[in-house]
Amino acid sequence: MENSLILALDNEDLTEIKKIVNELCPPINIVKIGPISFLNNHKELFDFLSTKKLSVMFDFKFFDIPNTMSNSINFLFNNNINIFTVHALAGETALRKLKNELDVFSKKTSEIRPKMFAVTLLTSFNQNEINSLNFKGTISDNVLNLAEKSIKSGVDGLVCSGEEISLIRKNFGNDIKLLVPGIRFNSNANDQSRIVSPRQAIDMGADYLVLGRTLTEANDRKSKLDDIINSLKN
Repeated sequence: MENSLILALDNEDLTEIKKIVNELCPPINIVKIGPISFLNNHKELFDFLSTKKLSVMFDFKFFDIPNTMSNSINFLFNNNINIFTVHALAGETALRKLKNELDVFSKKTSEIRPKMFAVTLLTSFNQNEINSLNFKGTISDNVLNLAEKSIKSGVDGLVCSGEEISLIRKNFGNDIKLLVPGIRFNSNANDQSRIVSPRQAIDMGADYLVLGRTLTEANDRKSKLDDIINSLKN
């Protein structure tokens, strides 16, 4: 069950990042790196994670023209990225081209291909945000539309909120992997709008759970992690 947990390292302070990792890894063996932790510390951060032999989810949500996205893949292979994220809104052409370039590079170098996960809608979005962007339909309508286009483009998985797990499983089955941020365990929602508990997410069909502030801001992080893992076993 620990293999389904991803630790979000959303902190600028490298010393604090190292402290969190040393406390919680293992049992967690996948960490999420985004702009907050990466931009100020990228080389030293990746050197540290390499010494800890941790798997990396690179959460930069690539969203650009097809050529720019495709020409960025060397970084993913050079830094042993396991999972990386793209915006589904980048479109089918960009996602297909990126998937093809990943396959070609992997075959050429005999290196394991990073898994591409498409973000449908940010978990901070609510219906008001959707309306303000002049998107048609509900959040669910847009999630299903973007999920379908992403799956057809060859992505390995989808990033979705807990509220959409059952919806995606009902419409697209169990072949597509689901990665769920916005996980909360006995804590407040903060800036996430569509959240669930770890147990709820797994029961609905999530494959990966991202644990951020609900864990990293706990007074006793190791105890909190033990509680989360035990909740998934019961």
